[in-house]
Amino acid sequence: MSNGNSLWVLLPTGQRASGEWIDDTLHSRASEQGLLERLTQVAAFPRQRVEVVRDPDADGQVNEMFYRRGWTDGLPIVPPTMARVDAMLRHGGQPRNLLLGEAEPLKGQVTVEKVAINAVMAGCENCHLPFVLAAAQALLEPEFNLRGVQTTDENVTPLLLLSGPSARAMHMNSRFGALGPGWRANAAIGRAVRLIMHNLGGGWPSAVAFAGLGQPGRYTLCLAEDEEFNPWESLREELGFAADDNVLVVQRAESVVNVTGGLDDLASAMASATSAFSRLHGGQVAVVLAPYVAKMLAEEGKSKRDVKAYLHEHSHLPAAEFEKSWIPSRLAGQTKAPRWVKQALADGAVPAVEKPEDITVIVAGGDIPIPQCAYMPTWGFPSCRIAKKVDLPQGWSPQPET
Repeated sequence: MSNGNSLWVLLPTGQRASGEWIDDTLHSRASEQGLLERLTQVAAFPRQRVEVVRDPDADGQVNEMFYRRGWTDGLPIVPPTMARVDAMLRHGGQPRNLLLGEAEPLKGQVTVEKVAINAVMAGCENCHLPFVLAAAQALLEPEFNLRGVQTTDENVTPLLLLSGPSARAMHMNSRFGALGPGWRANAAIGRAVRLIMHNLGGGWPSAVAFAGLGQPGRYTLCLAEDEEFNPWESLREELGFAADDNVLVVQRAESVVNVTGGLDDLASAMASATSAFSRLHGGQVAVVLAPYVAKMLAEEGKSKRDVKAYLHEHSHLPAAEFEKSWIPSRLAGQTKAPRWVKQALADGAVPAVEKPEDITVIVAGGDIPIPQCAYMPTWGFPSCRIAKKVDLPQGWSPQPET
């Protein structure tokens, strides 16, 4: 709701089941880490669902206030007014007070309304909410290990892959620049997930989250599988869903490694130290094939299964190189390698992942004769490839309300 120079905004931050606000814990952590010079208003807000902001520049005031309270990712946000959140919720198909779970590590309650508030802040269109909700539910699954992702000193982030006809309908990019700027769905849906982790789980950098360097993918890492240029079965069909389903696949990604070349070049990248954590913990990695590469491979008679088998077979790192690399040499005795790694080392070389099925392959990128692919190594345990069918509510439309 807005009235002249007033905005009625809903608070994006989390409360525990006990009623405590996670900001009180975050205030202590921020103080310990010397963050209060920048975050000057941490935990300084009315303890209620709605706040009225009165100012000649109410939008600007909300942005400054939310930034100083620690509720943004550093970029400007869209003020989550009651009207905007209500409009968003009409496209969610679920009751606003429905509790989805608790976000680790500070256990803020994740309700449908809280998800919608953070989606508005991220700049989502109303039609994006079912996909943000699916992503939020994936984060709450035990195998995603949200606590680990939020608190590790590694640079891991959620990877969102959308496979389904709705991607094109709402202009989620799967072509030129699919991992770059310019498309609202890619940018805003991934950003909403980060704000949920930040505001409901408390994953504040250097207060709770200690990723040593971070990565741009921690703002958003979200793209679609290309429907037209994929010569094989879709990711959703490969995972057992129907061709007309919309399926959001969520994995963990440590980084995005650009690989210009074919399968041998990708296998070389996978054989390197970039795969250190999949060898340490196990897990699923992702490979994005350029349409040009996928077309050539299909014309050679290779199936997606063949591609995975080839990458697995040729991603072996010699045992001597593995044992002298930083992680096994520094963490020896502290972390036990998986059984499959020990067996592979005994055989002389260790692959990037345990088996070919641990490699997620999708086709995306520009339709030009350039082999511009990408490898996304993983981090953490347990193994994680969470697929959520997105059931679109009646009346869902990618067209904005008028």
